[in-house]
Amino acid sequence: MNTKQVEELTGITRQNIRYYERQNLLEPVRDTENAYRDYSQEDVRRLKLIKMLRMLDMSIKEIEQVLNGNLPLKEAAARQQEALVQQQRQLQAAIEICGSIRKEKSEDISVDAYLERMEHMRKGGSIFAQIVDDYRQAAQEERSRKFYFYSVQAVHTAGMLEKAIQEYAEKQRKSFRLMKGGMYPEFQLNGVLYTAACTLEKDMTTKNVRTRIICSRAEEEKAAGNRKRLFRGCYSVGLNIRRHRFKSVLNVAISMMTVLVLLFYFGSLTSTRQQFEELPEAIPVRAVVMNAIGDLKSSLLIRQQVLDTVYHSPYIWKIKETAELVGESGPDSGEFQVLGVNCRDAAYEDGQEEIRWIEDWDWEHFLKGENVCIAEESFLEKQDKEAGDTILLSLEHYRLTELGNTLERAPLGTKEFKVIGIAKERDEMLPAVVVPINAVKQIYQENDRVYFASSLAFTVKEPMKLNILKEQLKEAGLSSVVPELTESNVGSALLIEDDVFIQAAIELEKNVLLLETFLPFMLLIVLLAGYLVPHLLLQGRRSEYAIMRALGMGRKRCTFLFFAEHILLAIAGGCIGAAVGFVFSTAKPWTAAAVLVLYLCCHTLGAGAAMWMFGKMSVAAVLSHRD
Repeated sequence: MNTKQVEELTGITRQNIRYYERQNLLEPVRDTENAYRDYSQEDVRRLKLIKMLRMLDMSIKEIEQVLNGNLPLKEAAARQQEALVQQQRQLQAAIEICGSIRKEKSEDISVDAYLERMEHMRKGGSIFAQIVDDYRQAAQEERSRKFYFYSVQAVHTAGMLEKAIQEYAEKQRKSFRLMKGGMYPEFQLNGVLYTAACTLEKDMTTKNVRTRIICSRAEEEKAAGNRKRLFRGCYSVGLNIRRHRFKSVLNVAISMMTVLVLLFYFGSLTSTRQQFEELPEAIPVRAVVMNAIGDLKSSLLIRQQVLDTVYHSPYIWKIKETAELVGESGPDSGEFQVLGVNCRDAAYEDGQEEIRWIEDWDWEHFLKGENVCIAEESFLEKQDKEAGDTILLSLEHYRLTELGNTLERAPLGTKEFKVIGIAKERDEMLPAVVVPINAVKQIYQENDRVYFASSLAFTVKEPMKLNILKEQLKEAGLSSVVPELTESNVGSALLIEDDVFIQAAIELEKNVLLLETFLPFMLLIVLLAGYLVPHLLLQGRRSEYAIMRALGMGRKRCTFLFFAEHILLAIAGGCIGAAVGFVFSTAKPWTAAAVLVLYLCCHTLGAGAAMWMFGKMSVAAVLSHRD
């Protein structure tokens, strides 16, 4: 086929055809008789491909690499696409600037402002864009750096390997030059230096063993920048994760389940500790002062020393104190109970008594008030009184007789009290009049009488220090109930309801201790999992590691790539597990984060040991299948 025919078939002028020949893109055979060019169908196809790539604005140098097989066509198209997209961005920016200039009302525009704007547009996002471009370039170089083929015949010696590579070069119409012999030969294909290694593989279709020869382009790692080496490593790690999808998913799943188990364990430990700390509120330990034989807890005489000890103890709170008095409001009113209280529950044990207060009064103000009272509804009706009125009460108190075993009443004076609240009648046992305990103590003081409380109960604030509290109360004169003693109204015994609390505290303490005992074993399991998981998952990739080493990659770099791949998958699985635990309320955010960090630390140590053992394999033994 002559030049004119080729022109008609391809649409390429004679001058361009000659130019492509001078650029070594085309080499037609010549007629031996007249030396005329004789183009083949392959030459025509080659010219059409050149035309297509030139129409895509691809450079002659890149087209030469595509035609020589050094650059895959798809990869060349991807590179050109990125270059065209970049040009498109630049053109779009230029179009925007032109449009802005056209809209200027004056011919005298600010050149400096436009230059600054254009410089800003050029640099805008440049760091990120440069990083992305560098990564893409590194990925493309990594993809084109390796290729492999299968040998028809088994390869057992260095000579057979060199022959297989030479046959491949001839078949691909590439120039071949052997630079260094051996089982890992160095050679040139079209002037590019490669290193080769071979390994045996089983054909999944025929089940026959065949030889795969892997060729890697030799490069000076030192010449490449740190960023480029990093990007190449990232690409290799990502490629291996995609290539070994099943193992990658398994690695992620194991990491996720391990973190979930750790979250469940630490969640149980934290919950049990919290229950132990909150036990005093969940099961309050209550104590009540009684008489010596334990049959009375009201109508007692409780000394001031006991009251001072209780009120000043840091281990006691929610104190309920009452003082029982007898009152009269007139010659025909009869006797009724007057009760001094220091809290609402001391007056009405269920705490639900309905009180109708006058304006600006409530329980808080009442307990701090003086000469005020809450009166029972039916009592006020008998007295023909209502809220806001004042009632005059003649009071008596209880004291021990001279014999010291019974009580008698003694006058305590007369006092006026303003009714600031009315209690709705619900129980005939309720006191007719309730006054603040401070008002009662003041009455005792005004009449030069020694004050005794009638009842005293409290809640233990720190049950774990109950023994210390018991010693303090013992020093104040309180002892345990002894039924065999003589009956008395003196408040000298203390009854503490701590049986349920102690039993619950013992059980929770056992659970906390048991969970804490398992902590070292949990960490050991994570360490072993960190060692065993990569050890087992990488056993099938020994030949891959050996080939990477045989093709010139250093042991440290190769091991680090495998280690980084495993750790990235572990991080991904751990993050998923932590997120699942947080979403399903198994753990709080800070707990999930702490467990994730702990898991990654232990897992990294185990994985590091596994990778160290993995890196000690014999490359030659693996490639020769002796290992």
